[in-house]
Amino acid sequence: MQRRILVSVALAALLATSGCSGLLGGPVTFSASPATVNDNALNQTDYSLESIDNQTVSRNVSAAGETKEVEVTNVVANYHRTVDLGPLGEREAAVFTAFSSPQIDVLGQQFNPLENYNNHDLVMLLQSQYESVSDIQNVSSSERTVLGQQTVVSKYSAQATFEDGSSTDVYIVLTKVKHGDDYVVGVGVYPQQLDGEDQRISTLLGGLQHATNS
Repeated sequence: MQRRILVSVALAALLATSGCSGLLGGPVTFSASPATVNDNALNQTDYSLESIDNQTVSRNVSAAGETKEVEVTNVVANYHRTVDLGPLGEREAAVFTAFSSPQIDVLGQQFNPLENYNNHDLVMLLQSQYESVSDIQNVSSSERTVLGQQTVVSKYSAQATFEDGSSTDVYIVLTKVKHGDDYVVGVGVYPQQLDGEDQRISTLLGGLQHATNS
């Protein structure tokens, strides 16, 4: 399992391969606003910011006999916490990612592939894209408020393989919300042996912040 949450790249791949029919006119670009965790939540959980990256997906789309280039810029904020895994030693194995992706609005048509993906679809996308995450099983789901929106937070069990070939059982906690002009996905992955990590992830989700244009 890499330090960065692999689902961020999987989501970018989804946006790159999904259909974008009905686009006319000149070149179009769409950019998400960053979704990040506030300092108070980070201080409470001992998580640290690793990186904030832009992921630009570019593809040619054809409509009405024309081929146009469409660029969609997603923003990925990665956080981690160093934990003691006993025989496996200390590792940055508790990770959290906030992924924001823009709603596309062209000639009155609004769409984003994430709109039609529920939590189960997203976690299965993660498993299908990367061999380092396997055997995903649903554990529980609950409703809570994230970024002022009522949403379902889902918890899954899985096995994660580190870059050195060692592996451990993990939990994956995931949710998606529509906030302003963007979709925001929050994902936490942590070893099952850690006590209190579920509460830390809950605090990080509650500490999400995201600017809107609305």
